[in-house]
Amino acid sequence: MLTYCSAQEANLVRGQGAAHDERRSAIVEAVFALVDAGGVDQVTVRRVADRAGVSIGRVQHYFPTKDDLLRAASVAINERGTQRVQERATGGDPGDVLRAVLSVLIPRDEDERRLFRIQQSFETYALTNPELAEHLKQGYTDLAALFTLLLGSTEAEGHQLLATSIGLATLVLTNTITPAQADNILATELA
Repeated sequence: MLTYCSAQEANLVRGQGAAHDERRSAIVEAVFALVDAGGVDQVTVRRVADRAGVSIGRVQHYFPTKDDLLRAASVAINERGTQRVQERATGGDPGDVLRAVLSVLIPRDEDERRLFRIQQSFETYALTNPELAEHLKQGYTDLAALFTLLLGSTEAEGHQLLATSIGLATLVLTNTITPAQADNILATELA
């Protein structure tokens, strides 16, 4: 049976809508590459355009300023983390969700290590950028509240688990401990 769709719906599948999303993703990936290679200071509209293989005007069409680029990249990293949690959560009970969130907060492969390095660069940059700092603060507040809810505990305990997991991620990232050692520490903390 043949089905018909509007021109607008067709553009979302192929053409303008799909191309728009692909270009936007390529630009965000270019930001990731630049930040991972040399930190946030390496991000300029020109460098992003060169890295993404698009014109400066195209980058500015999607992201008018460097801060817009960085904010979009930071949101994209958070979305990837959320997606990984959804993939790892195998059940609906709070313990399963908590284990999935904690497993995502510990970098386990090179792609996750890369994303953590980039995220840490954003966090450092946020110390001098109030708008990005507010975005970061909201993300941490939401994550601590989720921990509090999943643990059925106090807000202080939610923040303690957040601080522990962030510290362990840094220790894994610097090869001070292995992901398995971080998992053991978290298991002890949760017990």
